[in-house]
Amino acid sequence: MPAIVISYRRSDSSAIAGRIFDRLTGHFGEDSVFMDVDNIPIGIDFRSHIHETLQRTDVVVAVIGPNWLGVNADGLARMQEKTDPVRVEIETALQHKTPIIPVLVDGAKMPASSQLPPEFGNFAFLNAAEVTTGRDFRTHMDRLIGAIDRAAAGDANVATQSSRTGKTRAAVAQTEDAVAKPLLSDVLRYFVIPLAVLIAAHHLIVNEFDLRTEYLWTACIVVPLLSGFALLRIARRGAGPAFLFAIALGIVGVVAMTVSESLNSGDPLMPQTRYEWWDNINFAVAIALSFLAGHAVARAVRALRNRNVGKS
Repeated sequence: MPAIVISYRRSDSSAIAGRIFDRLTGHFGEDSVFMDVDNIPIGIDFRSHIHETLQRTDVVVAVIGPNWLGVNADGLARMQEKTDPVRVEIETALQHKTPIIPVLVDGAKMPASSQLPPEFGNFAFLNAAEVTTGRDFRTHMDRLIGAIDRAAAGDANVATQSSRTGKTRAAVAQTEDAVAKPLLSDVLRYFVIPLAVLIAAHHLIVNEFDLRTEYLWTACIVVPLLSGFALLRIARRGAGPAFLFAIALGIVGVVAMTVSESLNSGDPLMPQTRYEWWDNINFAVAIALSFLAGHAVARAVRALRNRNVGKS
């Protein structure tokens, strides 16, 4: 696995850099991705520490947000200060001829040469990748991972090409196929499996053992809650997919449980009274809201982790 260093400015892109770190460690392994190179042990010259770290690095991912150049107390760009850690990281990587992949986040643009130190050379002309925090995050990260693999293999020019340009038809088809496969896998793990668990729980609680309704309510809350949590924590799907999964699981789950009970008891398939309709709606809403609650909890855990990373 390649050794990867994520260079970023904490005051500029701490949260998204944390998400990028999580995705890269999930793909390359925790021992292959390094972050917070400027978290230097007490008494150590940070320039020497960065120099030694980058000697063992195959690729530098430079996360560039709107405030990447930084501003000091005098209102001047921190990037012009020779002691600025971000400047030292980029400058050292250029000196070592380590491939650098600029990654634009939060709508940022590549800085002009006039805004950068002379030592940066042609850095401003590197074609950057883009990573957004919305529904395209997973797709953008897949493309970034491909660029890192190519850069680690020695083709730095290919690695720094923008993920938005120069795509051949074969490359586009390969990317779409790579995205479709994880999506199908996510549908299986975070919709089909929870649905099967809910149906099985309903059959055992209602049809087989005729237990109290509270047990069914517990299952309809716990199962979607855990599934929604895993959808963000493991699959890293955002709010849009979570909403669709929640609605689908709520509606299909209630329909499936109603069919199961009807087949077992011989009762009509459709609810016959206002109470029965209201009961089904309540279960569907509970399942959907529990799924979204699990997703929200995972988002809160991730935000807390990123905040702690930014403070470290």
